[in-house]
Amino acid sequence: MVLLALLRALGSRGAFRLSALHVNHQIHPEADRWQQFCVQFCHEQGIPCTVERVILDREPGESLEAVARGARYAAYARQTADFIVLAHHQDDQAETLLIQLLRGAGLPGLCAMPETRPLHSCPDSPRLLRPLLQVPRRDLHACAEAFQLRWIDDPSNDQRVHVRNFLRHAVAPVLGERFPSWTATLGRTARHLAQAQEMLDALAQQDFATCGDASGIRVSAALMLGEVRVTNLLRWWLRQQGAPACHEAQLQEWLRQAHAAPDRMPKLVWGGWVLNRFAGAWQLHRAVAGQWAALTLANWPEDGISIPGAGRLIQEPVIGAGIRRVLLAQGEVTLRRRRGGEQLRPRSGGPTRTLRHLFQEAALPPWWRDALPLVFVGEDLICVPGVAVAVAAQAGPGEPGLHLRWEPFVPDAAHW
Repeated sequence: MVLLALLRALGSRGAFRLSALHVNHQIHPEADRWQQFCVQFCHEQGIPCTVERVILDREPGESLEAVARGARYAAYARQTADFIVLAHHQDDQAETLLIQLLRGAGLPGLCAMPETRPLHSCPDSPRLLRPLLQVPRRDLHACAEAFQLRWIDDPSNDQRVHVRNFLRHAVAPVLGERFPSWTATLGRTARHLAQAQEMLDALAQQDFATCGDASGIRVSAALMLGEVRVTNLLRWWLRQQGAPACHEAQLQEWLRQAHAAPDRMPKLVWGGWVLNRFAGAWQLHRAVAGQWAALTLANWPEDGISIPGAGRLIQEPVIGAGIRRVLLAQGEVTLRRRRGGEQLRPRSGGPTRTLRHLFQEAALPPWWRDALPLVFVGEDLICVPGVAVAVAAQAGPGEPGLHLRWEPFVPDAAHW
């Protein structure tokens, strides 16, 4: 409420348009009453208020706090705004640093909460702002009383079963007796760590420029950096792609396997992501659902075809190339994965080729091959998207055709 009051006072000068968002997690029995309180407060202050009611889809083993945070940030992403301003304060920052230390977090985690960052990786992403990170809780409480603001205390904040609440009620008072300015000190430490991380990120960007590109990281060039720098490069690269952090032991094992024979293709699987070595490069991708059921299409769609959990078949209209459109419109077309033994003849007068040879010539990585949809008319394989079209199915000069290409499933980047 203090942040909203301060922003309202600044917004009255015409510098920006202010609106509020209330995310109702629908967890607490009083959640609807809290929602009404916020809506009424904003109405009294003349502030437009949007309400997002979210449903928390919690998997076994997931913490309620993490799931709620994910739903909250998803709600932020649905808003139209240049800046999203959050009310985290100095005590929150100190608690976050303590939690990360106790979890054994690496340097990115020990930076705690940044004062500003993009909400997501898109170029037009709004920025998150936390202007109160250097303001202690007691000062905000005094400000609320001076402004005669009304607020609601969430009773769940008193439940010490949660780590943050335990630190707040059992540990913070003890630290405060011996170190009165401990929250300011830890906040300063987090800023110093963030500066160190910024320098490491800059070094990783330089290293990536010498041994990486959009397709991955060249293993031989990366290993020449030495273990410490290549580990820093890998951690930075994972974050840039939106992948979750790896455990230290996983990265050490991955670097050990980097010295395996060239014909070996090791892979590291964690958190729904896969790190592969293929053709002398490390390649990162989301785990693709290789076991998807065949699709039979009575009518060929005008736009792309999505296969849940696996990817999307993209089509581009062309003339005199690709698959003959009339062939796709004539009968039932089936999309399915390879089963072994498939072959087609891609060139008139040329030999019939097996899928294995076509994949090798196209340098498709094994993980791509397993999920790639093959296009059949009846029992005849007519197209391997992005690789080859059977001669009998190729559009002739001046004939409408379709170029097909496959994009494996790549979800939005996780917030980090």
